[in-house]
Amino acid sequence: MQVTTEHILWIVAGLGVAGLVIFSLFSWMPRFMTTKDFTAYDVHCYYDGRYVHVFATIKNTGNVPIKQIRIDLTVGGSATVNLNLKGGEQGAINDVKIAKAGLRVGQVIGVKLTAIFQDNSQKARLVHVVLEEW
Repeated sequence: MQVTTEHILWIVAGLGVAGLVIFSLFSWMPRFMTTKDFTAYDVHCYYDGRYVHVFATIKNTGNVPIKQIRIDLTVGGSATVNLNLKGGEQGAINDVKIAKAGLRVGQVIGVKLTAIFQDNSQKARLVHVVLEEW
């Protein structure tokens, strides 16, 4: 086989197209690979007869920043906390007071924690806890 200028140009053009495709994949793929997830642990609720005091640790296990956490009690009452967490970071919710009368220490309640991400999408976790004395 004889190597001609035309063969060399076709090889160079093919390598150029392959390089462009590979560059495009590495440039665009991370934009489509977003994960929106979080973990809530060490959730504790204390009751003083008038307020439920909520404490929790939140970890952003995705790669989209969390901007807020909304706390909803299954017995009624809610609060929203600004908590800016980038992927891999964790933060604490400390003594968020939610007014709720008529509960008793030892009662099991549900605490729904909803993460509101930077793009306003949401993901929720429901944790059941025993009300402890404040």
